[in-house]
Amino acid sequence: MEQMEVGGLGLRHQALLAAVRLSGGELTKTFTAEDLLVEAWNHNKVAWGLRGFEEDYPDSEKINKELNRRGSIGLLGQGLIERVGPMMYRLSVAGLHEAAQLQPADTIAREKADRELEVSVKEILEHSVFRTWLADPSKPKYFREAGHFWGIAPGTPAKTVRVRISRVDRVLKAAKDILDEKGVDSITEQRGKLLFDREDVNRCEQFQQVLKTRFMRELQMLDPEFAH
Repeated sequence: MEQMEVGGLGLRHQALLAAVRLSGGELTKTFTAEDLLVEAWNHNKVAWGLRGFEEDYPDSEKINKELNRRGSIGLLGQGLIERVGPMMYRLSVAGLHEAAQLQPADTIAREKADRELEVSVKEILEHSVFRTWLADPSKPKYFREAGHFWGIAPGTPAKTVRVRISRVDRVLKAAKDILDEKGVDSITEQRGKLLFDREDVNRCEQFQQVLKTRFMRELQMLDPEFAH
């Protein structure tokens, strides 16, 4: 049975919050699995310690398990933490958003999560491939254009393909979650300029689905386990 922390958080969420503490909520700051393990262990030695030596040593198998659980249930598979190099990781927009939901009283963390999400949605809305599709839904016609949007190309490892495509899905889901939580249909900046609205998010989701369907063959060549 998974060890629980005060507040009812399981190991996955404990590790996610450890990533937030390590990065200070900055999405460009990287850390190692060892950094993440020690940070989590320092906050809950019973949960993260080596059996029989919990107060003295952390258990590396536990952090590796939470990062790399098969399918889409690990932190990497869920896109909450991203691998940026050999044994190097960083917090994702979706991870920051989920962490903020775990700590609703932390208004600073929530504001930072909202700002980062707004930037990510804006990047999708302003991407040249998306803008071209809005003007002409028959485009993109070539996989290299879709790959440019996702950040993948022939030869990209299957896990990376999965993570980068799911990152878009998770950003859009988080955007809808914010609209629902606030009970609004649009998000504006302080001076009243529209950042995005529900229709923007819906169009982005439609675009994402069109790309997945149109280039399914190419995606499955890169990742045989890829599915809608």
